[in-house]
Amino acid sequence: SSSSSSSSSSSSQTEISPGRSVTLSCQLYSDTGLSCDDLVSSEGFELLWVNQAGVDLKTDSRYQILSSSDQYHCIIITLTTTLLNEDDNREWRCRLTHRNQLETSVRYTVKYSAQADSTTAVNPVH
Repeated sequence: SSSSSSSSSSSSQTEISPGRSVTLSCQLYSDTGLSCDDLVSSEGFELLWVNQAGVDLKTDSRYQILSSSDQYHCIIITLTTTLLNEDDNREWRCRLTHRNQLETSVRYTVKYSAQADSTTAVNPVH
């Protein structure tokens, strides 16, 4: 039955529109038994936010990038920006490097809904 899918309806999509602030978070944690110090200092792992062209977003003043850590995560980097009209379909990447070699990256893409000013749920219940 497809009726159960209505329970996943969400209006959070309407929050993503120009003028809104958005924060993306990316974390690195160690499941190898290595300490965070080993992972970051000795092994040389690093997280950074880059744009589609691979440029480090720390160089762009419209992005606030904060780096922190806690007892579970060796590195936490958050990117905060205020969305612009031209951010529709823009891609941001969280990049993990190991001794400056790319290990992996995760892509985040912002898509504005056609009627960003409406408050209808994504899957309205009929």
